[in-house]
Amino acid sequence: MIPSRRIVPIVLGPLFAVVACSGPRATAMSSYAPESGKRVEARNGVVTSASPYASEAGLETLRRGGNAVDAAVATAFAVGVVEPQMSGLGGGGSALVWWQGDRHADYLDFYSSQPLVPYIERSEATAPLGPDLRIVAVPGEVAGLHALHGRYGRLPWADLLAPAIRLAEDGFPVNQVLAQMIESDSAKLHAFEASRDHLWPGGRPLGPGTRLVNPRLARVLRRIAQEGPRAFYEGEVATEAVAVMNRGGHPVTLAAYREFAPQWKRPLCTTYRGRTVLSAPPPQTGAQVLHTLELLEPFDLANLGLPTRSARAFDVLTSALRVGMADNRGNDDPDWQPVPARGAVSSAFARSRSGLVGTGQAADRVEPASATAFETEPWPAACAALDPWSAPPATGGTPEADTTAEAEGGETTHISVVDAEGNAVALTQTNSSLFGSGAMAAGFFLNDSGYRFTPSSLAAPGRRPWRTRTSTIAPTVVLEGERVKMVIGAPGGGRIPTAIVQNMVYALDYGLDPMDAVRMPRIFPTPNDPRVQLENGFAAPVLETVRTMGYRPAALSFGYARLYMIVRGDGRWIAVADPRHDGEPRGY
Repeated sequence: MIPSRRIVPIVLGPLFAVVACSGPRATAMSSYAPESGKRVEARNGVVTSASPYASEAGLETLRRGGNAVDAAVATAFAVGVVEPQMSGLGGGGSALVWWQGDRHADYLDFYSSQPLVPYIERSEATAPLGPDLRIVAVPGEVAGLHALHGRYGRLPWADLLAPAIRLAEDGFPVNQVLAQMIESDSAKLHAFEASRDHLWPGGRPLGPGTRLVNPRLARVLRRIAQEGPRAFYEGEVATEAVAVMNRGGHPVTLAAYREFAPQWKRPLCTTYRGRTVLSAPPPQTGAQVLHTLELLEPFDLANLGLPTRSARAFDVLTSALRVGMADNRGNDDPDWQPVPARGAVSSAFARSRSGLVGTGQAADRVEPASATAFETEPWPAACAALDPWSAPPATGGTPEADTTAEAEGGETTHISVVDAEGNAVALTQTNSSLFGSGAMAAGFFLNDSGYRFTPSSLAAPGRRPWRTRTSTIAPTVVLEGERVKMVIGAPGGGRIPTAIVQNMVYALDYGLDPMDAVRMPRIFPTPNDPRVQLENGFAAPVLETVRTMGYRPAALSFGYARLYMIVRGDGRWIAVADPRHDGEPRGY
């Protein structure tokens, strides 16, 4: 029975305000502080990212006549300067593009990839001193952003790097988050002289408000602006990066840098409550996002109440998140290991797993299931209409433990952009972990995204000479009809897909204002046991009830995902940046 009145919690920063709402469904009630800088409304274009400086770079690009891809590229280069711990020239990522003019969806995977190099047995005797540089992958950032611009960009390439060059050359004040990370990751940074001298000048860490200038990076960016990717993958920059990796025991060669190439792919697609949802194909984790939404679709979540105040809603959402996590364990690079991606996002596969969702009893462990048998399921009509490719994703494979995905605290950054023409970009880029490997080359940090190969994997025939590790990043775009409704993504390691799903549900199912949706306290479960980490804000009676269902609520440990989301309102765009971090949106 649906009550005539429900209590709907709206998050106010770390606290809760509880308001009574009439009727069966939640009403969006804005509790955000307009002066906080975390929310903007605009009728033309919007950009949201983890840095106000980077968002300004994107806005400047839009105002100068650039499109969403131009703005995303400019923002990506800029955020790599001001958030060196999260991303930069030494990292990689992926981008989902919605092109409004011809109703076309595209996906570019430029995640840093490892060339096939001779296997090195890891042991105490052979491992180099300090962090292991043998898992540094060839960076994909520059090649990927250049490929995006080459296919969709409008403004000259050099113009897009100008804001990043200014930030590197003139410097920027260090924010509290970066200052804390410099100090907390001192052991990694001190293992490399260049890193130590850059962030611990005079033996003291850069503190909040100090200006960080990087003239070496500015010079590299200028060369990339003038010469394109060749300036990064050949010549002095590549030579220095290879030398740093070689000194750390990595057998990479200059040829591996020259040969790196990003991959254009088909986005994964499904429908959710009449909307079309596009997300990242393997080896990224869009399948987990789409599969979880399919598991949730049979439930009228808004009428169940928000999970902070409804044990029933808590059970439905948490159990779906657990099943989605478990079933993602077969994820891999489809060029190396067949992945049943089409089956994984099909409604038929979700129906086969529906008996595990919303039962009122938490399973001790959720075992993974294979979606291989569902690979022949047709695409939903809305997805087929958008699909310019004839070949389906690689098929086959059985679930196995995923030991390569980023840990919960993986460090990454996300950018969401929409322009006045309705084009959209969701772009996530990363160094993999905090400051990547910790080693610097030519003013940027080298990632630690590399894959440790085994002799058997090297011997397999017919595989391309690169392998990309699995990643939890999942840039996502939602369409309503043939127009963008939402652009969303996040950093945060293993918590990325579950956080994306929750924020989509709060905005799309419950109708919360995007700022209120982002502020909602999050659920971080695991398929391995009923333990559920929670942010503050869940009502004590709800926690008491879910304990009787077998869940074991626990306080959230360190680490969280940070959402950067755009939602189309009535004749305007609403862009928000997660208040858990220092990002800000911009629009005009």
